[in-house]
Amino acid sequence: MAISYNKLWKLMIDHNMNKTQLRQKAGLSSNVIAKMSKNDSVSMDTLVRICQIFRCEIGDIVEIIEEPNQLRISEYPVEEDTNSLKVAEESTRAYMSNKRKKY
Repeated sequence: MAISYNKLWKLMIDHNMNKTQLRQKAGLSSNVIAKMSKNDSVSMDTLVRICQIFRCEIGDIVEIIEEPNQLRISEYPVEEDTNSLKVAEESTRAYMSNKRKKY
């Protein structure tokens, strides 16, 4: 998944604020602003500081974008351990066989 700060940049335009002003008001380093300019991840503390300035929610400044070729967790291939499956099946058969003999 990719991060986008396009919402933040639009919000800054609406408030006639540039990146230097944001950096100064939020007490951020120029490295943090540079990371955001490249849509890299930043700390939650950074996002909270920015939200406090604009009196907004985190979703108003950052967006998570799903990349088209990225697999979801449910889509990851699962390798079957055939040996373990055979052992489990044999154990189940033996248990059921013994259970039937007792009754």
